Amino acid sequence: MQDFRRLAAKNGAAIQDSGPCQFCGAPVEGGAEACLRLLDELSERTRAEKSYAQAHLFSVDAHALQHPELHGRLNNPVHLLSLCLMLERGSSAAAGSRKPAVEKFLALGRQWPPLEAPPAGYRGILTAKSVLEASAAERALVAREWAEEVWQVWQPHHPWTRRMLDRLAHD
Repeated sequence: MQDFRRLAAKNGAAIQDSGPCQFCGAPVEGGAEACLRLLDELSERTRAEKSYAQAHLFSVDAHALQHPELHGRLNNPVHLLSLCLMLERGSSAAAGSRKPAVEKFLALGRQWPPLEAPPAGYRGILTAKSVLEASAAERALVAREWAEEVWQVWQPHHPWTRRMLDRLAHD
């Protein structure tokens, strides 16, 4: 993983080391660093929980869009494309799956627009902690609900996302 503190500073954010996550509001002690550890823990669950593994990309994209200061703001378009593919166009959310449209988009290089994030603290109520606190039987469902909520928060960028996916599908 990149040095998230350096990336946050580059994006104009100073990392808070205590209290809840300053970006998504997750009630963790240890701020954004603790929130990143939650995502790592979810990634580990893909090995042990087959049902969650089928929904893991919901968590990856939702977390990235709630924390663009940590994951890189230039990645926002990729994560929005991925959510749109999964939520609106039926693509797989399974860990390790690759979506051809996202691959095509990535092949364009870093020439996509920087899509501005909603303000920190207004990027959805569900978080990685919500998914981890769910029972194993409910974890995949909560991951999808988290992704749906984050997708809705980014609603101003839906038209761009849909147009780009249509373009990629025809190229």
